[in-house]
Amino acid sequence: MMKATRSLAASAPLARGSNLLSSTSTLQTSRPWHMDGTSNTLADNALTTSDLFKNKKCVVFWVPAPFTGTCTQAHVPSFTKLVPDFRKKGVDSIICCSVADPYAMYNWAQRMGVYADSGVTFLSDWDGAFALEHDMLGTDGNCGLGIRSKRLSMVVEDGVVSAINVVEDAEKDGEVCLGQC
Repeated sequence: MMKATRSLAASAPLARGSNLLSSTSTLQTSRPWHMDGTSNTLADNALTTSDLFKNKKCVVFWVPAPFTGTCTQAHVPSFTKLVPDFRKKGVDSIICCSVADPYAMYNWAQRMGVYADSGVTFLSDWDGAFALEHDMLGTDGNCGLGIRSKRLSMVVEDGVVSAINVVEDAEKDGEVCLGQC
């Protein structure tokens, strides 16, 4: 089992009705490696679950790893193509997360052409603490990726999980979430 470097509350599996506002872990903004005096520190780039979910309707999907086939070719596009439809359903933000560093997440989004104004935000669970806290860690099935998050998606309304999916078909996941909004 992965040992996170941040202190954690007891692991509690995510389920419909889970309140993420009580989470003790944070996520990191995806970002380039700043060489212009802008901060690269964890503290300056941390987002709490309150920052992300309080008084908002959000769709969050977790991918095992940036720059991998299914994540790049199926999972992310299943959401990016539906951004206008999510907006019509009152979704404030669509968030893609992974247990990966924030620089890889930023560069992966850039490589796919999913820029900051695209409607999908990329965040990093840099040490897996969020995934560990919410019992979302899995393994890569002997492909060499190590400990990663499970592939899942959820709708979060004012911090409460209103729908959660263990993703079987990454190409259809955006449609599934849209139907749950």
